[in-house]
Amino acid sequence: MLSIITLSILVNTCTAITEEDTRPLIEANAVIFNNNLPVDGCAEHISLIDSKGDKIKDVLPTEASSAMFKSLLNTEIAKLPENTYTGNIQIPVILTYKATQEKGELICGWGNKSTVEIIEIVNIKQK
Repeated sequence: MLSIITLSILVNTCTAITEEDTRPLIEANAVIFNNNLPVDGCAEHISLIDSKGDKIKDVLPTEASSAMFKSLLNTEIAKLPENTYTGNIQIPVILTYKATQEKGELICGWGNKSTVEIIEIVNIKQK
């Protein structure tokens, strides 16, 4: 009986990993914005952009992949001279990500909230 339970757990674990890994990688131009709620009413987020530089849509990173996102933001903020207003930092990047079925809430525009896709960031390259 214990062998059947163990086998069942192993099969379910392998299946979950395989399903997650089959999601296609998507590469896109994007702009990363810092948290600027007090100035323009927008929390930190990512805007996917087309080849002309026009915004396609805003997205948020998964909790697990947000470390890469925040690391890049913090690196850019650290480059600013001391006591410099960080303002509206916009970092153009090439983003490699996987789509998820998750949605999140983005605050942008003085209390306006919108539901946006949550993406799993795989890689970020600064332009």
